[in-house]
Amino acid sequence: MTDKFNNSELDALIDACLDGRLSEAEADRLSQCIEESSEARERYWELASIHGLIEQSMQSASLKAATGEEMAQPPKAEGLFRWPRINAVAAGMIFGILSASLGWAYALPLANQTRRESTEIVFEDFEDPQMKLMGRFPTNANQWFGRVLSVPGKDEIPAVSGTRVGQFNTWPKTKLAYARYLIDLDDHLKPAEEHVRSVEVEASFFTLNPQEPSVFQIRLGAFSQEPEAVRPIWNDHETLFDTVLQHVGRNYITEPGEQTGWHKLRATIEIPTATRSVVISLGAGNDESGATASEHFVDAVRVQLVDTFAPQPN
Repeated sequence: MTDKFNNSELDALIDACLDGRLSEAEADRLSQCIEESSEARERYWELASIHGLIEQSMQSASLKAATGEEMAQPPKAEGLFRWPRINAVAAGMIFGILSASLGWAYALPLANQTRRESTEIVFEDFEDPQMKLMGRFPTNANQWFGRVLSVPGKDEIPAVSGTRVGQFNTWPKTKLAYARYLIDLDDHLKPAEEHVRSVEVEASFFTLNPQEPSVFQIRLGAFSQEPEAVRPIWNDHETLFDTVLQHVGRNYITEPGEQTGWHKLRATIEIPTATRSVVISLGAGNDESGATASEHFVDAVRVQLVDTFAPQPN
């Protein structure tokens, strides 16, 4: 484990995660630790085992913590199957005793662990100075569309990645400006093993006017239609929610004076088996009508396709 994380902090974060008590900042902290340390992932598995929530917490809580999504409280078992509440300190003591008395180093067989395989679909840091997105919605897959320009980063807007950032170009009568990307899942082979497929999106947003409340948004939609057929569906709200297979939205609204730097937003959508196309929509703008128009920016947009494989029986 890296020096940035200590065991007590990690145990406290995992304990809060398993109970559904993580704040957004704590979820980011836990996500960073899990992503950077195999020891942290093993520790999560240990404590989740003690809580008796292996299947649900590994497939739901830890994955959602890594994307910043709100975590749902796991259902409580009733009757004979009720597990006693064990805190992280007790968990460490139990495993310490087992190790000392039995000489057993805790290591679960790979066959009994949930496995995740990630493929990066696109990482956009707007480094192309000629980049100028066209159109309001993608007319084909694997290309950004929308109202965003590549501009140089500067002192008050330091780039998250590279030296340039994306600037949203808001129309006078629109609340939000958007950048959108369309994934054609036919371009990505499915594993032969049984799996759960999801798309994870992470993006950093910025406003030059922190005194006005801003809204930053990630919306994801899964459709059975081919990419060329999605545009008219997305633009017709009456049809959209009767047609979309799965839809996820994450909004973050800043308080006046709060936003002093980049805000990272994450969202994840689980892909139904019938899905052909996935829409990624990034939006930013002023939250209140009549507010002084302010400039909004986006950078370091990462889109990943994630396959999660269930533990194999012994």
